Amino acid sequence: MSGSALQGATSKLQPGHEDTVDRPQRVLSPLHRLRLLMSADYRFEGGGLTIAGYAMRQLDSGFLCDAGGQTPLGELCAKMEIPLRGHRETQDALNKGNFLELFEFISKYDPEIKKNLVELPRNATLMSHHIQDELLQAAASLLLRKIKTEMQEQPTYFAILADEFKDVSKRELVAVCVRFIHSGTIKERALGFVKTADLSAQGISQRILDILEPLGLDTSLCVGFCFDGASVMSGHRGGVQSILKETFPKAVYVHCNSHRLNLVLCAAAESSGHVSTFFTVINQIHNFFTGAQRHARFLELQKEMHPERPCKELERSCETRWSSKSGSVHKVLEMLDVLLETLAEYSETSGQTKLDADNLLQQMQTKKFIFMLVVFCKLFQCSDFATKGLQSPAICVTDCISLIETLKATLATFRDDTDGDFDKVLRLTEELMDKYEITCLDVVMSRQRKMPAKFSQSIVTTTLGKTSTIKNNVDLRALWNCILDNQMAELNSRFKEDTYGIMRASAALIPGSTAFGTQELLKSPCNLYGITISDVEFAFFTQFIKSKADKDKMPSLIELLDACAADIFPGMNCLLRAIITLPMTSCSVERLFSARHRINTRLRASMVTERLNNLTLLSFERELTETLDYDEIISIFNSKPRRLRLV
Repeated sequence: MSGSALQGATSKLQPGHEDTVDRPQRVLSPLHRLRLLMSADYRFEGGGLTIAGYAMRQLDSGFLCDAGGQTPLGELCAKMEIPLRGHRETQDALNKGNFLELFEFISKYDPEIKKNLVELPRNATLMSHHIQDELLQAAASLLLRKIKTEMQEQPTYFAILADEFKDVSKRELVAVCVRFIHSGTIKERALGFVKTADLSAQGISQRILDILEPLGLDTSLCVGFCFDGASVMSGHRGGVQSILKETFPKAVYVHCNSHRLNLVLCAAAESSGHVSTFFTVINQIHNFFTGAQRHARFLELQKEMHPERPCKELERSCETRWSSKSGSVHKVLEMLDVLLETLAEYSETSGQTKLDADNLLQQMQTKKFIFMLVVFCKLFQCSDFATKGLQSPAICVTDCISLIETLKATLATFRDDTDGDFDKVLRLTEELMDKYEITCLDVVMSRQRKMPAKFSQSIVTTTLGKTSTIKNNVDLRALWNCILDNQMAELNSRFKEDTYGIMRASAALIPGSTAFGTQELLKSPCNLYGITISDVEFAFFTQFIKSKADKDKMPSLIELLDACAADIFPGMNCLLRAIITLPMTSCSVERLFSARHRINTRLRASMVTERLNNLTLLSFERELTETLDYDEIISIFNSKPRRLRLV
């Protein structure tokens, strides 16, 4: 801790006890600071010294020393997603929970704290879980006030991100985040979640409005919603987005682009019988090595064959986890030698394990499997850049367009084979085959089905539910083209609409774009959001931006906003703020789900919704949690009538 920071902390711990004598700066230990806090900080009305002076610092908490300085125990538990309560908190319990155990641990090294713990009446320690709940509620409400202050420092556009999910307690919860610009930076803040029993569009819409109501937002400044593609959320007639438009008439619905891209990748994994069989085998490999003995042997062989690298685990391919398909394929290719060696060992055993190992070896030791392994590693390596880029909270419409168009162009290059990509994939496939002594092209079918006579004069490319055997490299090229064609078709199908002209308007604002300076493209979003831009303002703006733009680099919309002062270009500033605020993904809501999942484990499944919401908010918004003023939390806590009041 720096000297100035320590001085500020010391003065805060000693209100009303300023030292007027010049003396050398003294480094105080955490326990010394605890004594200062106990002797000079919060007291009950009436003057009685209480452990609450220590225990009430936000969450019945005291001070510990961490990498950042002084951190309250309760805040530490909430921020780091550590449970506060224990299964039993009685005096004779062996484990009273993290908060009480940490508190008693500190008291062992400070006689004054231990004395107060012993001498205080049991109803005056304020250490119960009910007090924890009230303090959590006070901290969370203060955090929401800070978010409200950020949004109302100056009138700003905002967008709504929401989704519904079920937790381990089988509760249906609706979560909401807001997106806005604050101090030139895009912010996506969590507002929390509420329990709902009504999963209709009307019920979900009402819960979203209930969460937004305390902020007192101007409904005319809402530029959009971002939800997943579920019909109850996206329906144009009776969906959540159509119901919310009655309250927010200028808002635009955006189907989360991360969900869209995931749908594209899932569709690509089912583009043909060969592809769906390939991913089935990938998951079967993962399932095979979940057995205890097989997994242990798999790790042993990794250490023997690759002692220079740490052991790795296989991943399961699933449709709901983004990048799971990419991770599963890459892990199989990376550990292919270990997998083949382990399966070969188990193929020499007996029973069901031998049958499963033989089946997997039969599928994996073919040119078709190795070829598809290399192909999907190459394709997923490209799509991973878009997948990760779309998950950024700061992404705006131009960044989204750039990522998707780059992915489309890359796949088109593969399809045209201008750089000989198919030959590169085939060459790598043959190298792997030589390395692992694989000679079989495809799994040999036990019985060949004859084509019906009525199709004898026809060219049949595929049959329903059946896949033809790969016989040569020509068939592999056809498979390569089929995979690329399906993925490109899905991309073009799911990323094509620009209903409100937002994308075209964005292109008209960026130097270097072919549409730059075309004022006609701004009419649609300007009419939508009620923004007026004169011809003179737009002409001067384009010349001003053109003179400042770097010829070798296209500026981002945020950079344009920084250069576009509101007092000089009021209309353009408003338009840029509206376009930048428009959300492209709902990933922040997904992150809120992840934080909730880490807190609400199966061992904590009985936690009430309000406490879970408060803990999740304090964990998710760590940036704001660090700035919470404990005096304000105490003030909120005291606002409720009670016999014992902190001052």
